[in-house]
Amino acid sequence: MNLEKYAMTERIKKLKDALFKTGFSDRSAEWIHPEDLPDIASIYPHEPVIIRRAYAVKAMLEALTDPKISAYSRTYEISDHELITGVLPMGSNGLGKIFPNYLLEEEKRISVISNRTELSLLGHNTINYERLLKGGIRDILQDCETKMKALDKPGSIVEKDKLDFYKAVKISLTAVCDYARRYADLAAQKAFQEKDGPRKLELLKMESICRKVPMEKPSSLHEAIQSIYFVHTALHSSLNFISLGRLDQVLNPYLELDYIEKKDKESVLANAVELFECFIIKAASRINLTTKYLLEQDHMDYSASLGTHPYYLDQKAGVNNFLQNIIIGGTKNDGTDAANTFTYVILQAFENVNLPTPGIYARLGSGSPEELTDAVARTLKSTRNIPGILNDDILIPAVYKALVENEVRPGNVTDEYERLANDYCIDGCWEPILNGVSDWTFGMINGMSLLECALNQGATLDPNPNMLRGGKLSFSSGEITSFETLKKSLEGHIRFFVDQSSMSMYLYYLMDEYINPSPLLSAFLGTCMETGRDKSWGGTQYNIGGTILTGVPNMVNTICAIKKWVFEKRKYTMAEVLDALRCDFSLKDANPKKIYVEMRNRFKDQSPKFGDNSPESNETCKMILDCYYDAVMSSKKLADVIFLAKPSAGDEPRIKRLRMIAGYSGENLTDIMGDDFNIRFTAGCGTFEQYPLQGSGIAADADRLR
Repeated sequence: MNLEKYAMTERIKKLKDALFKTGFSDRSAEWIHPEDLPDIASIYPHEPVIIRRAYAVKAMLEALTDPKISAYSRTYEISDHELITGVLPMGSNGLGKIFPNYLLEEEKRISVISNRTELSLLGHNTINYERLLKGGIRDILQDCETKMKALDKPGSIVEKDKLDFYKAVKISLTAVCDYARRYADLAAQKAFQEKDGPRKLELLKMESICRKVPMEKPSSLHEAIQSIYFVHTALHSSLNFISLGRLDQVLNPYLELDYIEKKDKESVLANAVELFECFIIKAASRINLTTKYLLEQDHMDYSASLGTHPYYLDQKAGVNNFLQNIIIGGTKNDGTDAANTFTYVILQAFENVNLPTPGIYARLGSGSPEELTDAVARTLKSTRNIPGILNDDILIPAVYKALVENEVRPGNVTDEYERLANDYCIDGCWEPILNGVSDWTFGMINGMSLLECALNQGATLDPNPNMLRGGKLSFSSGEITSFETLKKSLEGHIRFFVDQSSMSMYLYYLMDEYINPSPLLSAFLGTCMETGRDKSWGGTQYNIGGTILTGVPNMVNTICAIKKWVFEKRKYTMAEVLDALRCDFSLKDANPKKIYVEMRNRFKDQSPKFGDNSPESNETCKMILDCYYDAVMSSKKLADVIFLAKPSAGDEPRIKRLRMIAGYSGENLTDIMGDDFNIRFTAGCGTFEQYPLQGSGIAADADRLR
């Protein structure tokens, strides 16, 4: 389907021009001041954390629509020409976030052991927007009431926790609807003041829509998009930086409703493209287009990132990373082609506005219609940037394999795992997740730090003379005397670093309910409402723990160079290579050692390289990735024994001892979270914006200097 004739309208040109003008300006004054937000912990000191968290969501949404605060934050305004309303507050993956404190002082003091604060939440998920639109928030609130009545007199701690969860969901969802109604009031006020007749009608229509959604289910495309944007704004305002998911699947039914009502396909399609362009521009409203004012906007707290470690991302690279991707195309959960009219509407809207955020990814595979492939190619040619492409032929089987683990599945039936894999989407970066039903976390391993330790007896190639051999990060595996000992050392260090990363996946679920619960997100995610458990405490049926290995091409190039010049041609010793890498091939010296200059040239220009399709580089890459994958699966097997499997008779003391070593002294997680609680481990590699920052801390390698 070719929608090129639906070019950018004058309205969208004006909205985009205004966005760019703002993006190049000083936005530091738009950040909400921490002192403008109430201290929820001091107001509700006797409430559990999850309810305090819900009250913090309510307080944040109230602050966004406070006219006094909005005088500088600009979070309660309806701009000229816009059709979708609501304003995302300032904040990003690089600049940090602002949110009311809801943790008691003792909780904050103790949580430093895990580098957690009230700002530590980060989404990396996608929610079930179909659930939102099917019955509106009213439907979920009624579900809450029913479940709360059944738990009116909780007889156990588990039932009390469930009651608290539903109370927190109710507080959060009610706050979102109140936020929408305040925008309805603002639209009515602006309509009363508006002199231009057509714009007055637009504002009155916006008022009507904001009074209806997200509380009620939408009955038009405009209502559906506005409902999604209100919830999206509320999630991002409450630190849930999440993906928008498969919006072509969610919104196409409302395009069909507009066809039925208006009976004019051309005007409906033109309106749909313009509405979605408005949506894209609204989602991009926090964008910064200059680095000139970033220091004044820096609100990044030491623990305001995903994981249990201080912040490690490249802040400048993350300034416009809001983790809000949109995925189009692919397959439906039954495996049939998912491309529909709204797939092409979204693609055309992105081609018209060509903004770097939100991200857009197209799912393509051998079964994709040629029409969609052509449309994606045309958009790539036009924008030179978007969309990214996801290969269904690879990803669907990979997601299915991760779900199956070691289960024996019937081969002649379309089972639930196949349906989930067919329906996969990606999170705010690019990692595959399940669409609206999975919780996801990850750990990251610097492959070059790992390789340095494998080559250098467990130490980095740190030039600091006070460190003697270098920074000690792992075990000493002895000297490398042959390529076989190098491979053995590499295998041991990969397992060491993978165990460090992957064991923390289970610990993630042992702290967040008491620090970073997310009842607003959980209301729309997986089975949380059915189980009465927040996603931070295993409420979703499916949980994915990803381990990401970085720097694989550099690992391949360095290992290939060492194999060729140390063990095959015997031009250099391992000691000489390690010293050369440590001292940056001495290229910064006035008189560099001739042997190191020669080594540098041979390593860089006369050695097999990742991507050159040589047998040496391919085999080396395969060796690294096979070893890495095996280590992740081995770590998963061990973690399951410690955290999930019910100990056999007489084995309880050993398992309890291992749990204590891992930093956990509680009961078996399946006893706490249900027999089906599990974390599927996945092993991945990919490109992240923080790689240059991570690379700045390692020594030279075969194709780069320190």
